[in-house]
Amino acid sequence: MRRFLSRRRAALAAAVLAAAAALGITVSLLLAGPAPLSASWTGWLNSGLEHYADTAGRWNSGDNAVQVALPDGRALWLFNDSFYGPVEAGGSVNPAEPVVRNMMLLTSGSGSSFTVNQTITGLAGHAAPAVPAVPGSPAFSWAWPADGIVEGNAVEAIYNVFAPYGPGPFDYGPVGTEVVTMPLASLSQPSSYRIQPASFAQASVTAECGSGHTGCIQWGTGLLNSSSCPAGLSACTYIYGEVWSAPGDLKRTLVVAAAPSEDLGGPWWYDTGSGWSRTPSGLAAPLGSGSFDAGSVYQLSGDAYVVLGSDPEGDMDAYYASTPRLSGARFTRLFAAPGAHGVPGFLAYQFHIDPAYSSGANVVIGFSVTSFVHDQACLNYAPYFEVAAYQPEFYSVTLPASAGDSTRGGASPRTGKLPALPVPQLVSFGRSPAVKQSWGSGPCHGG
Repeated sequence: MRRFLSRRRAALAAAVLAAAAALGITVSLLLAGPAPLSASWTGWLNSGLEHYADTAGRWNSGDNAVQVALPDGRALWLFNDSFYGPVEAGGSVNPAEPVVRNMMLLTSGSGSSFTVNQTITGLAGHAAPAVPAVPGSPAFSWAWPADGIVEGNAVEAIYNVFAPYGPGPFDYGPVGTEVVTMPLASLSQPSSYRIQPASFAQASVTAECGSGHTGCIQWGTGLLNSSSCPAGLSACTYIYGEVWSAPGDLKRTLVVAAAPSEDLGGPWWYDTGSGWSRTPSGLAAPLGSGSFDAGSVYQLSGDAYVVLGSDPEGDMDAYYASTPRLSGARFTRLFAAPGAHGVPGFLAYQFHIDPAYSSGANVVIGFSVTSFVHDQACLNYAPYFEVAAYQPEFYSVTLPASAGDSTRGGASPRTGKLPALPVPQLVSFGRSPAVKQSWGSGPCHGG
């Protein structure tokens, strides 16, 4: 139930992040080093999703929540593992509800006008993934969305195909990448989508990634349009990905590719540091390797780009660069995730910037939350007990405006305590007095 379970494993190794601010206040994040100028709970966005989850009887919780800004002011939300169905009176989710590997929401407006208009699944009114794994994928594989971008009259999205290589819940890896073209005129009709393997060979869809294989790439960490392109392209889309060094190894290395604008399914070029290659070998690692898990790539201004992500301790960090190839990117620490707010085993992961509600350095940052507290009755206790334990959270943040503002003396300190975001203003766990079970005992929900 997460965009990529490995991120939870990384967070699982970290201590539960401590809350450092009172409920509902705005926090000034004034550090010795550069940092966001301010951060506040984005109440209209959080409460809007929560209200829809509690009343619609369709999407009620999920992770990833990647957002695509649409030309008409709407937004398309791409979720990974999600629950579909009504929320019970106590705020719990029935453990009989199936986990759907991917689904989508269509929303409109912002602020007081924000509205969730529709849940999109593979079969209207049913818990079915909106996007299947591309034909030819290994048995028991599934597709998780990475990012999407409007290209011409369609949304082009990158989905990664994952497949198991062993019996354990984390014995899986990326085995291929697919490009999903979603016509703007029929976004709510998955039957109209075109799904094709990425151009770097059909073999990438069937090649194993686990059990000793290395070099697996999870593409689509971010998508950006640019005019700074490989030779022969006047306009292109940058595609960012992360290399899985080996099965079970949580280290990630960010790499960069580019495709012709409005044609992610066409030929790709790969950044080798010294130039562009038509084959994904010898890829450059502009952010280094092993200490940063990228969540999104965002253009702050014409010559300032930021990669938002997390370190192994769960802190939210960023790299700033003056080119979409991210060469010369500089590291800066931002802030710690909020505390557990009463959820044992609380984890925050998949930090990303939401473009539909962001402008320049004033951004909305979203992230997924969950808990690994288990019992004998269900796979993931907390999200069943209280739906808010698996709903994404959003904050309005002012970021440093440029690469030059992101560091002092050429580098930011990587140690020292960071202030936390404000504690989220969520409904309390166990909203109904009838829900009396304590964490770690009894059934998964108040039934």
